[in-house]
Amino acid sequence: MVLRVLTLLGRRFGNVERRLIREFCQGRTRLERDYFELCSTAGKPRGLRWDRCDWLQEAVLLRERGTGHWWLLRGVNLSFEAIAGGDREDVAAVGLLRDACAVYVYGPDGWRPSGRTLFNMDTVRATVQLGETHEERRVFRTDGVA
Repeated sequence: MVLRVLTLLGRRFGNVERRLIREFCQGRTRLERDYFELCSTAGKPRGLRWDRCDWLQEAVLLRERGTGHWWLLRGVNLSFEAIAGGDREDVAAVGLLRDACAVYVYGPDGWRPSGRTLFNMDTVRATVQLGETHEERRVFRTDGVA
């Protein structure tokens, strides 16, 4: 009996995870655009203008331990330009590609960008970094490859 209940619960939560991933992948183009628009106008990093965001295929679905809220980390490579007259104008490393993770949260209206970017880490490192507060639920590719 206990095994049957655990199996049913596993299917139920597995279905939730598959639905969340499907919803993200279906809205991926809009979500990418929304993330770039939101984050590029936030003024971070200071003194830099967002130039380009190259989307990687790997993503991680996480569940926040305390609240049960769903998060999604999507791998990105970001590049920036120095703002003219700013303190980073003469820094040679400004134009280098940077690993980062775009952070999305799931709410009543579905997925939306949180406005956060986890800089200088890929999805694996970010998942480890968030390990105390978040539980990794599923690693997937946004192009549909398992």
